This record gives sequence, structure tokens and C-alpha cells, in this order.
Amino acid sequence: MHYITTLLQIAAVYSLALISPGPNFFMVTQLSLAGRRGLGVASAFGVGVGSTLWAALAMLGLATVLQRIDWVYNGVRVAGALYLVWFGFKLLRSGVRRGAAPEVKAVTEPLPPAGRREYFRTWRAGFFTCLTNPKSCVFWTSVFAAMFPSHPPLWFYGVALATVAAMSFGWHCSIAFLFADDRTQRGYRRVRRPIDAFCGAALVGLGLKLAADR
Repeated sequence: MHYITTLLQIAAVYSLALISPGPNFFMVTQLSLAGRRGLGVASAFGVGVGSTLWAALAMLGLATVLQRIDWVYNGVRVAGALYLVWFGFKLLRSGVRRGAAPEVKAVTEPLPPAGRREYFRTWRAGFFTCLTNPKSCVFWTSVFAAMFPSHPPLWFYGVALATVAAMSFGWHCSIAFLFADDRTQRGYRRVRRPIDAFCGAALVGLGLKLAADR
């Protein structure tokens, strides 16, 4: 019963972190709005894999080592900041670019099926967005240091990682389905530019904040 209570506590803390808008949220949202439902799910799966990997590193103690090696930690931090700024700048540029607005009726036309490369690219975008955010390293190191029991049974590690994976994928997948809905897509086509500009500015801001943090 003690281990179940600990799992519930970890899940409760992680749920608060999930619902706080951050790079993962904006990345999955934008990929879902701009593409197909399947591509949004692929990006959500990438975020889930990245989250689970950070949790596994924290369990093994490697995340603590990473935090203590300044040049490695700062390298990951700067790389993540540059990636977010680059992706956000692309969205911001498309949002403010002048030109004819797309017709809303085009939403009703069926989109061609996505290829394997598109699915891999969107999965990779979600994965790298999560993996290059060292705040995940700090978060899981802090959570496990405060809540993880000493010398737990082997099954506890597996169940804890499975919980993290299920929560991350479930939350971001629900975001993908919400923003890939037909009605949402129709509304998005009407206000595509301000939404792209907002998401782009948010990602650039998050990237700059990540670069400035120590």
C-alpha cells in the first residue's frame, strides 16, 4: 500500500506539471493544428518517449550527474533554447507574412495521407522538444529525491516509468485530438496567422527564458 500511495503522489505532482503550458504543449498544439490528427499523435508519442527517458535517467541517478557537469547541462540547455527559438521564429514569420489568406472551404477537402517521413519528423520534433529541455531533468530529479522510496522492489521502477509514459502520452495525445478536430481546424483556418504568431512568440519566449536560466 505504501508503494501505491507513492505512485499516486508522483502522478499528482506530474499532472500539475503536465497541465502547465510549456514547450511540449505549444509544439503538439501547433503540429496538430497545422497537420493531421495522426501527425499530432506522432508528436505526442515523441514527447512521451522523451518524458519517460528523462524519468528513467533520474531513477538511475544519471540526471543528477548531468546537473553537476556544467558544460554538459549548459550544452543541453542552449541546444534546447536554440531549437525552440528556431521553430518559434518559423511560426512567427509565417504568422506575420503578408499574402492572401487561405480559403476556409479548403478544410473540407480531404488531405493526402501522410508518409512515413512526415510521421518520423513530427515524432522527432516532439521528442527533441522534450529531450532538449533540461528543466525536465531538474523536475524528475527533485520529484524522485523527495518521493521515491529507498530500495523499492524492481516492479516499482517499471510501474513508475509506465505511469509517466501513460500520463505524458495520454495528455499530449488528447491535446492532439482536440486541436486536430474538424471544427477546430475550420476555426484555425480563419485565424491561422494570429495563432501561428502567438505560438511562435510563445516558443521564442520560452527558448529565450531557457537560455537565460542557470
